[in-house]
Amino acid sequence: MLDQNGPCRNEGGSMGGIPSISLGINKEKLRSVINKNYLDFAPEYMTFLTEWLTGTYQAFKDADKYFILVYLFNKNLEFYHDNFIKVDFETFYNSEKIEIEKINIVEIANFLNIPKETARRKINELEKAGVIKKIGKKLVIDKSAFAMVKPTNTIKNFSNVLFVIYNICKQENMININITKNDITNATKSNFTFAWLHYYKFIFKWVKTWKKFFNNDTEMFLIWGVAVLQRTYKMSKQLKLKLDITDYRNSVEKIATDGINTMSISEITGIPRPTVTRKLKFLISKEFLTMDKSKLIHVGIGSSRNKEIREIQDNILNNFSELCATMCNQVVISSRSS
Repeated sequence: MLDQNGPCRNEGGSMGGIPSISLGINKEKLRSVINKNYLDFAPEYMTFLTEWLTGTYQAFKDADKYFILVYLFNKNLEFYHDNFIKVDFETFYNSEKIEIEKINIVEIANFLNIPKETARRKINELEKAGVIKKIGKKLVIDKSAFAMVKPTNTIKNFSNVLFVIYNICKQENMININITKNDITNATKSNFTFAWLHYYKFIFKWVKTWKKFFNNDTEMFLIWGVAVLQRTYKMSKQLKLKLDITDYRNSVEKIATDGINTMSISEITGIPRPTVTRKLKFLISKEFLTMDKSKLIHVGIGSSRNKEIREIQDNILNNFSELCATMCNQVVISSRSS
């Protein structure tokens, strides 16, 4: 990645002090091309998000515990950022432990939108499990917890999304250099603490927004999200054409695709089947989802909150475009300076 203290090349290839901002990708332009090519972008995007969310549940069978642990990791990333420290992926996860300067139950509860006593109880449970340890006012995250949040698969999925975006941008003449998927992965890993601070900024907004929409029920959000992902994949394979985000939304409501059964949702999410069945009844009653005669689940089209869903999706895409522009610029500028 670009060394902040070292030389780089300008557009003509000569050595210069700093890269030209004209090399950068503009967030608004990026959002525009994502909207225009949405069906090409959506499957990788939704896979990236859905697989991360299923992982949050599967780690402890309790998504809130996972969110607390990620929140604590993020506090460490904020410290590095505030003190101009950059750590690569391997160094970060080869550490024996990670220290958090202090823990504030109220701050955690407010940030994650959970009751204070719930936050306290779940932190105590993480402590009993040996995942975290309190030493005075400091908190130590044990090395055993690293595997639970080590984002090997997330980086792979994120690189897949960014590579799709790169190819779309190249087709739209926004980028004129050659970048491989490995370039993206390596750039993310070499500048890991910077990249993941921005990633967590996005992912926390995403989770908190949808949790609020689903009355703070992460499992319900996850079940609905898997059904939406299933529909998008089927559409991308069945239609084999480009759809912008407006046409995609209209097609979701009109084009028939195969549904997904309750057992598959349970296996993908890790949520017990009885729980999936119970929450599906609520989602169907509110027309977020529907069930056909073969008991297959489909995305609902009659919900009175469809307008709200679309507004949330648009806001989240704005946030994601900002994240992707930041990360793409890291890769683009790095390739120009090498």
